Amino acid sequence: MSTFARHLDTAAAVAMRLLDDIGAELVRRSGTEAVSSKADGTPVTAADVETDERLRAGIRANLPGHGIVSEEGDTRAPNDTWTWVIDPIDGTSNYTTGLPYWCVSMSLTFEGRPVLGIVDAPALHRRYVALDGRGAQRNGLPIRVRTPVDMGDRANRHIAVLLTTAAARRARDAGIRLNVRVLGSTALDLALVADGSAVASLAIIPHVWDIAAGHVLLRESGGTVVTWRDDPLLPLKPGQDYAGQSAATASAATAAYAGELAQRLVTPPPGTSDSAR
Repeated sequence: MSTFARHLDTAAAVAMRLLDDIGAELVRRSGTEAVSSKADGTPVTAADVETDERLRAGIRANLPGHGIVSEEGDTRAPNDTWTWVIDPIDGTSNYTTGLPYWCVSMSLTFEGRPVLGIVDAPALHRRYVALDGRGAQRNGLPIRVRTPVDMGDRANRHIAVLLTTAAARRARDAGIRLNVRVLGSTALDLALVADGSAVASLAIIPHVWDIAAGHVLLRESGGTVVTWRDDPLLPLKPGQDYAGQSAATASAATAAYAGELAQRLVTPPPGTSDSAR
């Protein structure tokens, strides 16, 4: 086994131990946390901040020399060979109400490129893990993306496509006849595309910590993640502050299918106000 692969295994083991220690407490606190708003208007709870602190402390104690970018911590990418990208709770709005569709998202990058992705959804008893070149798993079992289907054919109306609210509003006018779902966690949406539960997903304004783990999960399950029109968030750029950076991102089995979904939904139909974005 190469030095790279051994280091990746060590990092994955550290991350999963940290998640094991945190998961049960997060589930217990779900639906009980007071919520406040950050400067950008997004919700945050004490559980978000404390989880972020525990993950960062665990990484620094066990993996010295690794950099960290996190939603609730330092949002500026360091100039480190190995850098973690963390969202301590993706789906905070769901978390605050006790809705179990939320997750902890962790990705490790090597020279800016994601090579380890973990999406942990303890309330759903699901953990998705993907390592560069070694496939993707859900709870230890291999996963694969779903084969694309005609998104305009009503015969496929039972097949899920995972969207954010603004995109879902446009779906009917855009000729999307799939089973549109708005569930509230971009990272978990990407995981569900990776395991074939949904045929595709689209998020209009995700941040890098929402999508980094999903990049590895999709790549290793036979799919892809594409950025539509905006500057890509990955690979990480040293010195870049990602707090104010977002990019329309779609996932599916193929870049062509993801691109078709984005083309239909990111650009508003004629006569539609762009304020919905």
